[in-house]
Amino acid sequence: MSAKQNKGPIFVVGCPRSGTSILTWCLGQHANILPQEESGWLGEFAVSLGVQFKAGTLHGQRSQLIALGVDDAAFFQAFGDCTNAMILGHRFRQECISKDCSKRDPSQIHQAFNISRSIEEPKSRWVDGTPEYSYYITGLRKLFPDAKFVHIVRNVRCVVDSMLNFRMGNGRPLVKTEQQAYEYWLGTVQACIRAEHAYGPQVVHRLRYEDLVKRSEWAIRGVLDFLNEPYMDTCLQPLASRINSSNVPAGFKRCDPQTDVAVINHALQLNEQLQQENRSLPISGSALTQMNKDFSKRVAFMAELDIEYAAGQHKVAALTKRLNWCGVVLTANFLMASICFCTLWLTTWFTSLSQIALWLLTASASIGGYIVIRRAGLRNYGLRLLRQCHWRNGYSHGPSQAQVNSVLTQDLGVKKM
Repeated sequence: MSAKQNKGPIFVVGCPRSGTSILTWCLGQHANILPQEESGWLGEFAVSLGVQFKAGTLHGQRSQLIALGVDDAAFFQAFGDCTNAMILGHRFRQECISKDCSKRDPSQIHQAFNISRSIEEPKSRWVDGTPEYSYYITGLRKLFPDAKFVHIVRNVRCVVDSMLNFRMGNGRPLVKTEQQAYEYWLGTVQACIRAEHAYGPQVVHRLRYEDLVKRSEWAIRGVLDFLNEPYMDTCLQPLASRINSSNVPAGFKRCDPQTDVAVINHALQLNEQLQQENRSLPISGSALTQMNKDFSKRVAFMAELDIEYAAGQHKVAALTKRLNWCGVVLTANFLMASICFCTLWLTTWFTSLSQIALWLLTASASIGGYIVIRRAGLRNYGLRLLRQCHWRNGYSHGPSQAQVNSVLTQDLGVKKM
């Protein structure tokens, strides 16, 4: 069966620690939905495709893609179809790898979490629960025009508590401060809400975590109706187990006095609104236009990044040469002061020896400052300046996960207090 004949993929989005993993596995127990591990690469892949399409149309009518009559929609969907076919085509390979892992570690076997329950299950679409895709919905829609998104939202206080007590696979904390946790929740939730406004309830379905755990059958039926899939009670089985838990201690209290009260109040206000509302948001053409503009701006920035980086390197090389000459002058000045002080050969130029001592002290301080700069590394210093420049434009390389989401939040124009 070709990728185009299949229903589109499903993305579970929302803030981490909101139930994205458990909902992904619930949907993955459906006979027609193939569960996936968090991918993490599709969002940036869409941005990279935007960069390559820009390169392929750079010369107008003399560009290959324009000469072929390939527009951006066809370009993105071609790669999306290939990705879709690749994932579905590796279903049985995924099952074999999972079985091999289970044999090595029997504790990983759980009947409620299956890739498929029989070989006859069609599994013609797949579900991915990567929370960071909350910031990449526009790009994912370009890759997969038939994709559906389930926005799961959880009480902000529960999410913050869970974040502060959660460790990732490498042992690092998901967030370091209470403020980062609140901002993380605000960023992802607001990005998803804007997608609800832009694409409407036919594309983005909101689900409250409390409904999933307290009114499970009703919640799953609602999601499957949204996905145009028949209800299957096997989708409820994963809810009987806790997975990926942060194990918040009993009586845990948030008490960071450095947390901005305005951020907390903003999050609590939005949380109260989301917990009370259970209706679809009106579709906004301006929201869709803005999301497309933000995606285009991001692509443009990434396309120009290599040029800006090369220019930055050139500036760093020029500064290095000048600093080398500065070092030569400072060294010569220090040597002259040392000779004068030690031999008093030029004492006739000064009214007292204290002037020579002052000269030597000043020269020594200059040499000391020069050594500090050199030890810090001018090139590394220059690269840090470049990163700061990139940061101000909404991007960074190699930051922490919390910083990544903070940058993405700003990039999407999500309003933060």
